[in-house]
This record gives sequence, structure tokens and C-alpha cells, in this order.
Amino acid sequence: MFKLKNDDLAPDFTLPNCTGGEWTLSAQRPKMTCLYFARGEYCPTTRGEFADFNGFSRLFPKMNCSFAFVVNGGLEPHAKFAREFRMSLPILIDSSGEIAEKYGVYGVNHGDMKRDDYKNYIAPSVYVIDGEGMVNAFWIASAPRGLPSPEAILGILGYAEHNGGKY
Repeated sequence: MFKLKNDDLAPDFTLPNCTGGEWTLSAQRPKMTCLYFARGEYCPTTRGEFADFNGFSRLFPKMNCSFAFVVNGGLEPHAKFAREFRMSLPILIDSSGEIAEKYGVYGVNHGDMKRDDYKNYIAPSVYVIDGEGMVNAFWIASAPRGLPSPEAILGILGYAEHNGGKY
């Protein structure tokens, strides 16, 4: 049913950050990591989620957590968006969809934008990974809404902080 379950080792990866450089999951250890697989900057719901989570960006490091968005394409549009909206959270580009496939994200490489250079996920997913690289919690949506808010994620991180970094 699910490609990954709680207590599975999260697949490691390195992806380009839309603002430059590369981001590697295993390099975030021993911190917890939250991966938010998002539709993309073209989607009004996702633009709101980018802004909402970015508003809490200073709290994630205080909770011993790295946070990254992962999108299925559109390096240049996301770089422009990140500059214009002063994103401090990384937006990683999974242009082939390979990473999202490993995580079981719904609708990888969908073409509803009708562009070969900008694929997208049909619906978002969120993964919380502990400092040892194990999946601790996940949400896989089949529609653009219904994922945890920044406040809910911070609550999970607060719980984990007092339980050996595990949720």
C-alpha cells in the first residue's frame, strides 16, 4: 500500500536547491528533517503553503529540524518565486520525479501544466524523518489540501524533542 512506513530508512538523495547549490538528506543528520513534497509555485494552494511554512522558518532550527520543500520541476520559476517572496526554506527540484517515486508521492510527473519542462505532483505529501534517517510520520494526500499545518509539524517536533528525537 505505502512505499515507506514508519521506522523505514528514508531513501537518501541529493537535489539542486532552486536558489543554487545542492541539498542532501543524509547531511541533515543528526537533526530531524521535514520533507514537504509540493505541487509547485503555479498552484495557489502551494503558494500559500510556501508562505505559511516560510513564516515559521526560524523555528525549525530551534526544534533541531531541517525543512525542505521538494517539487517536481520548474527550476527557473521556483528560483524566481524564491527570490520574489524571500523564501528562506529551500525548494528542491526533483525534475525526474525519481525521489518522489521512492517516497510514494501521488501523481509524479503529471502534465496538467501542459509543459514538457515543468512536470508536477498531483497532490502533496509530507515526511518527518528522525535524526537517524528513519521515517517517523508521513501524510500522503490524493488532493491538494489536507496536510498538516506548520503548527502541527512544530507540535510533532516538540514531542520528538522530549522523546529522544522520535515521534
